[in-house]
Amino acid sequence: MLCLHGIGCSVLEWEHSIHALATRHRVFALDLLGCGLTAKPGDVIYDVATLARFTLSFMDAVGLDMASLVGNSLGARVAMECAAIAPERVPSLVLSAPATMANPTLFDFRLASLPVLGELLTQPTAFGTARLWRTAVADPACITPEMVREKVALARQPGAQAAFLNTLRGLMHLGGFRPSVMDEAHATARRIQAPTCVIWGQQDRFLPVAHLDTLMRLMPHAKPVVLAPCGHAPMVERPADFSGIALDFLANAGVDLQSA
Repeated sequence: MLCLHGIGCSVLEWEHSIHALATRHRVFALDLLGCGLTAKPGDVIYDVATLARFTLSFMDAVGLDMASLVGNSLGARVAMECAAIAPERVPSLVLSAPATMANPTLFDFRLASLPVLGELLTQPTAFGTARLWRTAVADPACITPEMVREKVALARQPGAQAAFLNTLRGLMHLGGFRPSVMDEAHATARRIQAPTCVIWGQQDRFLPVAHLDTLMRLMPHAKPVVLAPCGHAPMVERPADFSGIALDFLANAGVDLQSA
């Protein structure tokens, strides 16, 4: 199993769920290109296709011929892309609120897509990071000071802010996700045949749960699960429920990659 985080995040998003997932699977969590402790080159376009190629290259590097992909937000969208371009390597998907399926999306991110203003709004501070993450969840109590400190430290690495804005601006403008980006996501979704579970938080303010309707029209074979109360990151806010749903789904789908 390979876990993929959302935009501007890192493997830290999986720290509360990875041990439960690992009770039945060999689990990897990856810092996507431009995120966490992975390199942040300034001459790269951080689009979905690039991140999917990076993910598949990581699988090559660690000797994974195939893996069930578990992704949140942008990570879920990258997982979908991997399943579309290399279906023989992705036998199943667990998607948590995949990005770029529909509008609207968070106004703060749309503002940050603007030149200059984005550089000002995304300066990594404890106040701004805490505010953003409390918006991301239904229960702000799960956002601890230690969690905020870790995220700020990662966001202050050289090149991190530029990589985040590069990624964000490729996906959206002030009006929301770019039509071309959504068209690509829809085309990808139609190509996916792998067993898929889609988990969405009822109180998601980043990508409203209504986006699930769009995804289900494109992937009618997918199994939808709505968690409440829950925001945009169920593996952070509801890790036990998230892990249980993922494991049960994979077991019922007949996916067993322990020996992979």
